[in-house]
Amino acid sequence: MTIDNQKRSKISAGLKSLSSHLHEMNRSGISSVKLTDDAAEKLNSLKKSINSQFNIECPDPSTKDKAALIKNIKSKVSRSKEIKELGTLREKLVFSSGTPEAKIIFIGEAPGREEEEQGKPFVGPSGQLLTKIINAMGLNREDVYISNIVKYRPKVEGGNQGSSNRKPSNIEVQKSLPFILEEINVIKPLLVVTLGGTAMEGLLNINGTLSASRGKLYEKLGTKVIVTYHPSFLLRSKSPNRDKRRLWEDMMLAMNVLGMKITEKQKNYFK
Repeated sequence: MTIDNQKRSKISAGLKSLSSHLHEMNRSGISSVKLTDDAAEKLNSLKKSINSQFNIECPDPSTKDKAALIKNIKSKVSRSKEIKELGTLREKLVFSSGTPEAKIIFIGEAPGREEEEQGKPFVGPSGQLLTKIINAMGLNREDVYISNIVKYRPKVEGGNQGSSNRKPSNIEVQKSLPFILEEINVIKPLLVVTLGGTAMEGLLNINGTLSASRGKLYEKLGTKVIVTYHPSFLLRSKSPNRDKRRLWEDMMLAMNVLGMKITEKQKNYFK
């Protein structure tokens, strides 16, 4: 046996043991495994190391394959016992929109009333502003992928929901997080943009203020991430021009990561 074959045998045995353990957990009704950021990054590094060691090529799935995988994630969310047992979320699933071939993903916190009514993320006033931001970058909504960490509209206390929305709780984010991570893994974008503090904290585990955290590049699952304001923040801002400019600076950072040309006109937006 060569040293490579010895390594193959050890890796194969380890993966079979892990697979057996995960199947047993699934049969017991456990639908997800929560990993620390450090553990997730180590697993991702291990995958890259194995691929490099044995020259394993992992071609990206086709658009059709990605669409099927996204559909499967949506089905898993709809069947998740852990999410349903929370009892704090409404019943209509609001999943995602856009293309699975997107180079950029925008991630918010949870759907609101308009999103629940239409079954799509970011379609209310905040969504209309997000569309304008995407268009200002030189893109269309059809070119990007838009989702939320929490896929159901959070209930309000007292049961009289009406038009009231609330931000999701920490436990709602934690139970929903594995699914948005799966979406990122399937799409494999060049960049993820989190919209608002809740999405930033949930995805990156950052506890600082959004204002202090923006303007930097982070990483999650091997993908670059930037954080910026939720469009709803701009709609209620007392200094809208200043805050629009800050958000636009974040979008220019995103455009740089994507390798997009920024015109002089774009550089001067909201100045």
